[in-house]
Amino acid sequence: MSQDDRIPTDTNDDGEYLPAGEHQGISEEFSAHQIAGAFGVTADRVIAALHGEFGIGPDASVNSRQAQQLAEVLIGDQPQDAQQAALMRLGAFTPRSDHDWGFGEKADGEESDRLVRNADDPDGERG
Repeated sequence: MSQDDRIPTDTNDDGEYLPAGEHQGISEEFSAHQIAGAFGVTADRVIAALHGEFGIGPDASVNSRQAQQLAEVLIGDQPQDAQQAALMRLGAFTPRSDHDWGFGEKADGEESDRLVRNADDPDGERG
């Protein structure tokens, strides 16, 4: 895998690790040809989906949220991790279903007590 093929990782302003794809592409826009290449489908399929889903032409671009919708339409038959990988290749914002935002992102002892889970309230904040 070449340097250009790898999915970028980064850190946020607080120096915390951002899982690959999590923080990229929030305000990016993508063409039909970029989407076709990242999703491994023909440009004609993407152009048809652009028209069918959003009523836009072949020269229009879409934002990350629209790219997520196109992933469901164009490669929805693939496993979720394959869809997420395609969005990351595209450079679109890619929410991960297996990531618990905020919890576990900091070093031991630095996590906020409000985020530390306990057996009595596993999914909520301590109150």
